[in-house]
Amino acid sequence: MTSFNIFLVEDNLSFALEIEMLIKELGYGFIGQVDSAENAIKTIDLKTPDLVLVDIGIKGPVNGIELARTFETKKIPFIFITQSRDRTTYASAQSLKPIAYLVKPFDLLTLQSTLEEVFRRLEADQKRERVAGFETDQDSFYIRNNNVLNRIKYNDIFWIKSDGNYCNIHTEKKKFVTKVSLVSMMKKLDESEFIRVHKQYIVPVRRIENINLFNNLLYIGDKMIPIGRSYKSILVKQLNLI
Repeated sequence: MTSFNIFLVEDNLSFALEIEMLIKELGYGFIGQVDSAENAIKTIDLKTPDLVLVDIGIKGPVNGIELARTFETKKIPFIFITQSRDRTTYASAQSLKPIAYLVKPFDLLTLQSTLEEVFRRLEADQKRERVAGFETDQDSFYIRNNNVLNRIKYNDIFWIKSDGNYCNIHTEKKKFVTKVSLVSMMKKLDESEFIRVHKQYIVPVRRIENINLFNNLLYIGDKMIPIGRSYKSILVKQLNLI
């Protein structure tokens, strides 16, 4: 189950270390722990976890409930953990629709069974939404590699190159390979954001740094990408020329 990455927001260090050990023992990915909402927001934007465990009573001006309100737009599932047995706190927390709610102290088997149920639900949701090997949401899509679903954000794509019936999706740090044609790939993308510039290439318009119309080349960082003759006029029309 290592394809799922968990992030922890907890200001009790000894408890946080215990949870981290269990998460790793169960085979899930653990991408870190912070003790405040401010640090949590920064880390989540960078690492995009699949699940967040949030202590309601974290220190600082923003508590766990207020932090969780930011997850709605990011579409990140979360579990509340708390020492409070107050019904008002529970009602306030439940209004944000956490995927689970755990009251401390809970034993390790309780956490294990909760995580297993959470990820069964997430996997079921993914299977229902999958279409031709893809899953889409507002800012990303998933590609399947054996039994692992890799999430790719549209904003992270630098270019896409076809290789026969496969597409190589290049981001800043990794290359992802999926069995789909470039034509099918283009249908999954927003045509106002992405453009096909060659029989083998799709690029995000915002990544284009400069274009050499004489040599029929465009540049994304140090990457030189050819422009096909039949795609040149379409590319020029889509640019915001002054």
